[in-house]
This record gives sequence, structure tokens and C-alpha cells, in this order.
Amino acid sequence: MINADFVPVWINVRTTPLPRSSFVAEVLVGAKVDGDNKVVDPFSKGFFLRSVVLSPDGQRILNHSPRTVAGSLGEALRDGTQVYATIDTGDYLSMLGKALKRHRGEL
Repeated sequence: MINADFVPVWINVRTTPLPRSSFVAEVLVGAKVDGDNKVVDPFSKGFFLRSVVLSPDGQRILNHSPRTVAGSLGEALRDGTQVYATIDTGDYLSMLGKALKRHRGEL
């Protein structure tokens, strides 16, 4: 599924500058970045493991994460959405499938 429907990109926030996209602030809440868009604070370098699924134009997160715990629970109960910050290994394929459906307008 990944090879057929997605373009996987790995960004190591310890060594690689972040893309200059609007979604970065939402995904890396509170991360401090320098002028080169590299993460500079030790906490963020050590604890930001995310699987973010973007639309083909890179402008929309297809597996967004609500900003509150209540919002995350509500989404999980409503449609079983697994968000980028909390995805478990066993739910990864399901998360990708739902992101693909969201992109196709099926969710």
C-alpha cells in the first residue's frame, strides 16, 4: 500500500531541516527551530516521532490530530481515526487506509 499509494519521506529532526510548510507547526507543537528550520531544543529532538500523511500537494494533513485529548477521543469513537501522534504498530495499515479514503473524499 505504501509503495502503491504514498510517497514515504523520512525526516530526522535531529539532523535535517524541517520542510517550510504550514503543517509543521501543528505537528511539532512547541518545537523550537532555528533560522535554517532545524529543530534545536533537546526535548523536541528526542520525542517527536510522527507519521504524517499529507495530500499530494503537501498542503493538507490527511491524518490530522485534534489539539485536545477530548477531540482525539471524539474522533476515535466517531470513525476510528488514529492520529499521527498516537498510532500503534498494529493500527498503522488502518490509519493509512483512512488517510487515503479522506484524500479521495470517502470520509
